[in-house]
Amino acid sequence: MIQTKEQLRHVLEIEEKIYGKKWYYNLPVMLTEYQILYKHMKYLRKAEYAANNGKLSRYWYLVKLLRIQTRYGISIPLNVVEEGFEMVHLGSVIINAKAKVGRYCRVHPGVVIGANHDKAPVIGEHVYIGPGAKVFGDIRVADEVQIGANAVLNKSCEEKGAVLVGVPAGRIKSRD
Repeated sequence: MIQTKEQLRHVLEIEEKIYGKKWYYNLPVMLTEYQILYKHMKYLRKAEYAANNGKLSRYWYLVKLLRIQTRYGISIPLNVVEEGFEMVHLGSVIINAKAKVGRYCRVHPGVVIGANHDKAPVIGEHVYIGPGAKVFGDIRVADEVQIGANAVLNKSCEEKGAVLVGVPAGRIKSRD
């Protein structure tokens, strides 16, 4: 959760590096895919900061955020993803409000991180989630796990660096 202006500045700097901020990112017209993704993350972080501190500006940032999310099929609630979260391309990314996604996770379009009976996944740091993957239920995913394209993960994976593929997802190897 972003509580201070210093934390907000730090997170925005990290995400500027991820999305490769260019001079034209602050124009009112969105020209590139990464410009849209960067603006989405910027509004998400500013809305989190404002909401966590009870500021009225949260409504302004929520409206801006919801406009982008509705237009591009993104559903990421406030205070769910940690710093360094990266969406690789525009497309549907849906994350449940009860889920927790660790630092520096990378997701592709079509990813769903959902709850099962009000219990949502807790995903570790540096996790890669491939296109179309589904992760749901009361599960934990260890750090540095790779979840393959179109995999369906509904069981915990506590092994750091595991590679998971298939329906239902199973471990094929550990990354060394």
